[in-house]
Amino acid sequence: MPERIVKRARNFSPNLYFTVPFRTMSKYKIERGDTLLCNLGKVVDSTGNILINVNREIECKVSKRDGRFYVPPELIKELNLVGVEYYEFTLNKLLKTDGGEIEIYPDELVETDIRKIKS
Repeated sequence: MPERIVKRARNFSPNLYFTVPFRTMSKYKIERGDTLLCNLGKVVDSTGNILINVNREIECKVSKRDGRFYVPPELIKELNLVGVEYYEFTLNKLLKTDGGEIEIYPDELVETDIRKIKS
């Protein structure tokens, strides 16, 4: 099982980034150049109301600083997101620059930085 996080975006649309929880970043040695395979589930407002149910598998690059992952700008434009929302991600795998593939928390579902999402 992977890690589920709900975080607010940083930066300005369409170059939104999010941070990997510190424990996960340390455990899996996430570095610049790595890629996170994740699922973007829901986009919610600050009170937990669902704005968009995306449910899409995406590749997020860790490109500028260790622990920061960037959602593809094309997706941000397509969904018309401005960056003030909260985003639900499920971090599934890490693709290392040397070609290695690592499952994130393979035997458990870890929930970190979770906000309440209303159904």
